[in-house]
Amino acid sequence: MIAVIFSLIGAFYYLRIVKLMYFDAPQDTAPLRASGDVRAVLSVNGLAVIILGIAPQPLMVLCIEAVRASI
Repeated sequence: MIAVIFSLIGAFYYLRIVKLMYFDAPQDTAPLRASGDVRAVLSVNGLAVIILGIAPQPLMVLCIEAVRASI
């Protein structure tokens, strides 16, 4: 019974966020402007996600070596 109550409370908060994002009118319609530094960081991050998504093996090898070193 307690789990159901907490699930309902959690669903209320999560669904409220979805409602605010997709169904309510935006309060500020000004376009977002990012500086060159922010664009560079986001570009490097996006490129890393693409590269590690296509070829994750080098990162996996580093992770395995780190785990073995800590044991």
